Amino acid sequence: MNASAAPVPGHDPSGPAPGQDWRRFARVHWAREPVVVPGVRPLGLGPADAHALVRAAIAAAAPGQVRLATADGWLRDPGPLLPGPGDRDPAGYAERLAREPRLAGDGWLLTVSDPLSHDFTLWSRVRDVLAELWRYVGQAPLPITAELAVGDRHHSVEDTAARTDAAALTWVLDGELTVRVRPEHTGTEYALRARAGDMVHWPAGGSHLDHRPGRCTTLRLSVPARTTSALPLVADVLADLMRAGPGHPDGQLTLPHPMPAAPDGRLGVPPRLAASAALLTETLAGPGPERALLLRWAALRSAAGLDPAPPRRPAVRLTPRHRLRRAAEIVRLPREGGDTVWAANGHAWTARPAGADAVLALLRTAPRAVTVTELARTARTSADDPELLSLLVESYRARALTAAPDRPERRS
Repeated sequence: MNASAAPVPGHDPSGPAPGQDWRRFARVHWAREPVVVPGVRPLGLGPADAHALVRAAIAAAAPGQVRLATADGWLRDPGPLLPGPGDRDPAGYAERLAREPRLAGDGWLLTVSDPLSHDFTLWSRVRDVLAELWRYVGQAPLPITAELAVGDRHHSVEDTAARTDAAALTWVLDGELTVRVRPEHTGTEYALRARAGDMVHWPAGGSHLDHRPGRCTTLRLSVPARTTSALPLVADVLADLMRAGPGHPDGQLTLPHPMPAAPDGRLGVPPRLAASAALLTETLAGPGPERALLLRWAALRSAAGLDPAPPRRPAVRLTPRHRLRRAAEIVRLPREGGDTVWAANGHAWTARPAGADAVLALLRTAPRAVTVTELARTARTSADDPELLSLLVESYRARALTAAPDRPERRS
């Protein structure tokens, strides 16, 4: 069994990087073998941030997003064992569980899937860190998912060590973590010991087991790396197009059961299944899949792949005198024979005005905030052009623009 080198003393994972950079990581470690990298690039997240993300996920009440495991396995209904209003910080929550009679002093593990979607500031910090990595290894083409884990004296068991088609980037935000990684086709096991500030990486295809000797908080990013990993995304895109198409029946359908048979007892393909297959063929033959995948890719590109992104913010009613300033990079993807696509912060929309490119150029280069009137003049249209206003409002909702009313005139 291979073991990582003894880790360096832990440092603040939300502080400045102590020397390692993505360039060296990409050249020496990426997609090669399991490794612990001290201080490769801090995420800007600490235990208090993790606790806030857990509380936000619980408040959102998304089914299956928050799970709690004990020595006996995953709890179906953890209820009051989850962090509540009385748990002001991670230490207080851990101390409460240590006194919990139902746990009898055993260890526990709290996991939250897609935690960053609840906080745009924290999501954007992690997105920016990923974007730096992609400069050296290339943009990941599929959604990158995050899992936040907070635990105390918890050890994964063998039957949870499923192989994954994704590479892993695991930041230790607090405490210590040991990961046993078994790469496929090698027969070798790595024991990777990491402390706060370290990152653990292993390529796709290996199974892993996490061991927390004490309190430990981690954020794991999974980067799909196999060709088959694209199938769920493509299937979801096609399913959405089929449901939105005129050939899809409204409402919930119930297939007949038992299936009707011919007089001689033979069973044929149920008509509903045959109709769905025909609808799929029709959908694939149209322009919808290419456009939908382009929109999805533009959104992912603007998010450095980190998915899902926090939802759009509410719209603002723009006036000609509103002052707009670009607050995030706007990805522009042209579409042959169709409208150009804009994307920012994980959201994509269509840029319909004929002068959209001129608008984007001004937003990118203006040294100050510009008014809607100035943007309209650049686009050679009016300040009340519905298509221009729609473009700017969508950009604002995606947090690509800030918007402020014009300063009131000073009275002497």
